[in-house]
Amino acid sequence: MYLDFLFFLTMKRLILIDDHKLLRKGISAYITEKSDWIISAEAESLSELDSVIRKINAETKASQGSSEDIIVAIVDLQLKDSPGDFSGGFQAVKILLSHGIPSVIFSSHDTGTCVERAMSAEVGARGFVSKVSDEKMLLTAIDAVADGNLFVQPDLVSAMLEKRSLFSALTKREQEVTNLIAEGLTNLQIAEKLNIKLTTLENYISIIYAKFGCKDRLELLEKLK
Repeated sequence: MYLDFLFFLTMKRLILIDDHKLLRKGISAYITEKSDWIISAEAESLSELDSVIRKINAETKASQGSSEDIIVAIVDLQLKDSPGDFSGGFQAVKILLSHGIPSVIFSSHDTGTCVERAMSAEVGARGFVSKVSDEKMLLTAIDAVADGNLFVQPDLVSAMLEKRSLFSALTKREQEVTNLIAEGLTNLQIAEKLNIKLTTLENYISIIYAKFGCKDRLELLEKLK
């Protein structure tokens, strides 16, 4: 009976993706002490993600037949190889999801716009927790996502809903531009990413300012907090 139990033992494994080594150590220490989750892999940049996924796949293959693994990733939005914007974190979530691994965003960039984008169908995060919260909240989110649920830190929900209301007045293209502005991209970077002329982008931005009642980028960013 005891051997049968071991045969079907469920392994709960975490991937940590954050560019702050001390923070990863702190999370690892808390998770190890307070839960039955195991830290299986860590990364500080998007470029390291391929090796992390290979490691996870190898571990899963090695344990096949002796355990049924549950894997969740904790992902910061701003990674080492994309310090100026959040594209690295969002891309990491997409890549992990393509391998069947759900993600909880753990970030200090916790504006309604960031939460809305992270939890969108385009990006696909399953949870969002602010770094100003405590580790207990993060563990709650991890457990919820492992059970197949969505989890957004309660005090971030109202901000997300407020931004959803503001965004309803924008066209799809205007929403894309607004999200990229919120991520910190310059006008030139946004134009290149969307493959449009700089003058066309400037027209979009003027319309966005008018709809949000802003006169410049600084005021828009304040509204997007």
